[in-house]
Amino acid sequence: MIRKLEVKSSLEKMIDKGGSVTADKRKNENKYYILNLRIHKKLNEMIEEELEDRIGLSKTAWILEAIQDKLKREYE
Repeated sequence: MIRKLEVKSSLEKMIDKGGSVTADKRKNENKYYILNLRIHKKLNEMIEEELEDRIGLSKTAWILEAIQDKLKREYE
């Protein structure tokens, strides 16, 4: 008897992985604020060009670094 291999779709894999519940999301409410940011495509391309030379630095980390630099200049 030949056994068929089960191949899960990416949707089934995602469902099996599960997700967080509302209670889990509340744990970070006091620590972080989630911000959705829209930027012009050209600005995004410029950021990505900068990141090409900075291995291991995410776009989020780069943006946070830029915000910190700006705040330091404003409050010094």
